[in-house]
Amino acid sequence: MPGPRSAAGAPRPIDTPAGRVGAIAVRDLEFAVVDLETTGFSPGRGDRIVEIGVVRIAGDGRVLREWTTLVDPGRGVGATQVHRITEADVAGAPRFVDIAGELAGLLAGAVVVAHNAAFEQRFLEAEFAAAGVAMPMVPALCTMRLAKATALPVADSKLGTCCAYFGLEFPDAHAALADARVTARLLPLLLREAGAAALTLAVPPARAPEYPAYTGVLRPRRGFEADPARGLGKTM
Repeated sequence: MPGPRSAAGAPRPIDTPAGRVGAIAVRDLEFAVVDLETTGFSPGRGDRIVEIGVVRIAGDGRVLREWTTLVDPGRGVGATQVHRITEADVAGAPRFVDIAGELAGLLAGAVVVAHNAAFEQRFLEAEFAAAGVAMPMVPALCTMRLAKATALPVADSKLGTCCAYFGLEFPDAHAALADARVTARLLPLLLREAGAAALTLAVPPARAPEYPAYTGVLRPRRGFEADPARGLGKTM
């Protein structure tokens, strides 16, 4: 995420092991749980990220760090009725190019996790490419696909449905940090349901290149600020 690519250049399924890395115990890994709000569904048609939420957790589920900001997409914000973000909210927010290096550092060294991760992957690949920031090969895991693989007795594998099955409260859908937080709580439950004590990764977690730290001010959505006790302004 950007995921490993085949010789033809097409992304491999991000949660399908390629077998090049031996099984690593879940307890020995870190996970960067990501959620994005966007102006639409297709970066190829010019849609952009308008909000990012990241929750970095240890293999045992402990939260190590939270990070979030609204992002100025350089165009209209899209479906405000869905994500509840307005033009006024993103006025003065950093552009993706401003925070790309810091975000790369947040994701590196971890297994990147998202619900319907192919969606996040498409947007992150497009945004990092446009920003001119090279990302390392980052192993990734899709909780939606993991839910399907565990054959939970639910009508669908949507995030809200999975949360309801496990009794997780999910009152603030479509706020990036809120979605990342609940996905971070869901992940250990799904891994336990699947009996997965170890993961075989397509590529090993890798560090990002060094980038200058973002010196501006992040713009969290009001009411969804990252927990300051978990290092909002620090790098991993």
